Amino acid sequence: MPETLYRSCPTCEASCGLVLEVDRDARRVLSIKGDPNDERSQGYVCAKSQAFRYVYEDPERLRRPVKKVNGEWQEISWQQALTEVGDKLSALRQEHGKDSIAMYYGNPNGHNFSSMVYTELFTQMLNTERFFSAGSVDQQPKNLSCELLYGNAWMFPIPDIQRSDFFVCMGGNPLVSQGSLMSAPNAEAQLNAIRQRGGEVWVIDPRRSETAAIADQHLFIKPGTDAYLLFAWVNVLFSENHINLGRLDSHIDGIDALRALAEPFTPENTADITGVPASELRALIKAFKQAQAPVLYGRIGLCTQEFGTLASWLVDVVNILQGRLDEPGGAMFPQAATELPPPPEPVINELGRDRFKTRVRGFPEYMGMMPASLMAEELAYEGQDRARALITVAGNPVLSVPNGEAIRESMESLELIVALDFYINETTSLADYILPSTSQLEHSNYDFLFQTTAVRNFARYSPKIFEPAPGSLDQYEIMTELVARINGMQADDLHAMMVEGLASQLAASPALSSLDADTIKTTTEAHSGPERLLDMMLRAGPHGDHFGQREGWNLKRIKAAHHGVDFGPLSSRLPEALQTPQKRINLVPDLIADDVNRLRSAMTEANKGFRLIGRRHIRDMNSWLHNINQYVRGKNRCTLLVNPSDADELGLTQGGKAVVKGAGRSATVEVEISDSVMPGVVSLPHGFGHRFSDTGQSIAKEKSVGVSCNDLIDWTVLDVPSGTSVVNGAKIEVSAAGRA
Repeated sequence: MPETLYRSCPTCEASCGLVLEVDRDARRVLSIKGDPNDERSQGYVCAKSQAFRYVYEDPERLRRPVKKVNGEWQEISWQQALTEVGDKLSALRQEHGKDSIAMYYGNPNGHNFSSMVYTELFTQMLNTERFFSAGSVDQQPKNLSCELLYGNAWMFPIPDIQRSDFFVCMGGNPLVSQGSLMSAPNAEAQLNAIRQRGGEVWVIDPRRSETAAIADQHLFIKPGTDAYLLFAWVNVLFSENHINLGRLDSHIDGIDALRALAEPFTPENTADITGVPASELRALIKAFKQAQAPVLYGRIGLCTQEFGTLASWLVDVVNILQGRLDEPGGAMFPQAATELPPPPEPVINELGRDRFKTRVRGFPEYMGMMPASLMAEELAYEGQDRARALITVAGNPVLSVPNGEAIRESMESLELIVALDFYINETTSLADYILPSTSQLEHSNYDFLFQTTAVRNFARYSPKIFEPAPGSLDQYEIMTELVARINGMQADDLHAMMVEGLASQLAASPALSSLDADTIKTTTEAHSGPERLLDMMLRAGPHGDHFGQREGWNLKRIKAAHHGVDFGPLSSRLPEALQTPQKRINLVPDLIADDVNRLRSAMTEANKGFRLIGRRHIRDMNSWLHNINQYVRGKNRCTLLVNPSDADELGLTQGGKAVVKGAGRSATVEVEISDSVMPGVVSLPHGFGHRFSDTGQSIAKEKSVGVSCNDLIDWTVLDVPSGTSVVNGAKIEVSAAGRA
């Protein structure tokens, strides 16, 4: 019998509400549509809303563990898989030490509540310094700048676009991403609403993106030069005496140091570097100052460049200097329904950086992770404490990380590779074991991460749609089984530790001083596994019932709210939410001041020659969706965007072939001539390059081969403070195929 169920879309940050018509007996999804009653998305969906259904139905998705035997994959039982993998990892660790096991962690984990909640347990018990993640090809500059300014790497200022009247977007394309670190269903409607209120939308980007196409103003900027433009903006604010710190004035330090740092950068002497005329930058600054509720927003394009930390920091600095931090319509801090109450003593953490270094070139870690761009050389390192095993968790670094070909080569020298994944992709094809988890339709979910990045406070629970096949495991269960076996423990004991640890932590909070850990555990025992932990967090959170001590929310109530719960607009949270000494914001931390010297020394060489930038499409999500026929059909999307003037000079033609050279490699790619990119800039989309014959994704290999832009990136060039790969603004050479 058909049944109607409600959940959120798990494919991107927007987390739009969906209505599913399903036949549970036949285990079939009949339709997926937008939920018109969802408080946030109000019926809106994009093409990616169908993705998790197509993944569930994909016959090439693995359902059972596989082991490579004489070069061929063989299905094995979970008991055999976990026993063999656990024994082998344990033996390697005992004989060669904890760092003999490396790990790569992919960003699909951010869309899975249970995996996220158990990740800290997994990484702490694995305890390897050879920890790599997609974060260092992504957003770690923003993590670092937030940690430096606010004391918490995950305390992101989010544009309050629903109350802003002047929105400036740098390095982002919300119409395609639906607002990364600005989670907002139907981003186009959200931005158009600003204009309907009489406001303006400006975009600063090397490409006239889908978002720039609907903006009031678009300024071309040369890739990788955003820090110069932003420093010039700060310079103007000081030189024209337009500093307005607002109500945070008494909590901010470093104004004089910031003025001195900005002094060498003016709109006039940075114009040639950035490509933005001084008059246009000054017009933007003037319009921003005159607006009632302006906000500056920067995203991935700012993070993934040579000065990504400085650019990310400067976005917040501009908002701070103009009184737009933590103010309605400005950059504000969401409050998640699962946010835990404060501990007995204020939390002031040491900066999580440079506690150990990579073995080959001595590069400092950040957030406990080595730079992913250095993964190949670290896996190939031949010292006594070399890596001997690799665990990948929902990731495909061969395509998503610079120097991917070398990553594949280095993997072949390892003694053991274990992949937690349900596809045989360009990375997992080299594994000895692949351990597939359930899919999104086979487990419940809660929008855990993206409630912290949304433009409006909300909570949303997604029920399990289908019971998985007998014996199937969720990813958190696989993770727990592995680290339990590696450490000579039982998985059940680790699950109990998770419950006991959270209950004890909550009982120690002054906000819950009338409760003890046993009461907290008893109150939540109707739930099990990650959902019990979720119930604890919701009950203890800002809207929670405090375990029956007051009126409020708990998991049972959230589950009953089929269309999600709206907790209202973002509200001011500073200085109370700061986790810095004396709850103060130091505008110029030492790490930032040191990196400005690197920026100044690069001024004369900034952006010479052709530069490569990435781009995304609405039917792409990194490399995830290329084995879905509904998403890859149609014209080739892996094309090289080239400005007409550059095409004429190079002899390139529409639909012809160009050779792109970078990092000692070359690739031949179809040309798409467009004035949407500025002269001197070419663009390749991210996530392609499905060319290896040993993968198990036939549609990707046949219809979505393309080229991997990451193969053309100089993997040795990093944003120094954060260790993030420089994939935007990479130096490359372009020529017509067949020409010398």
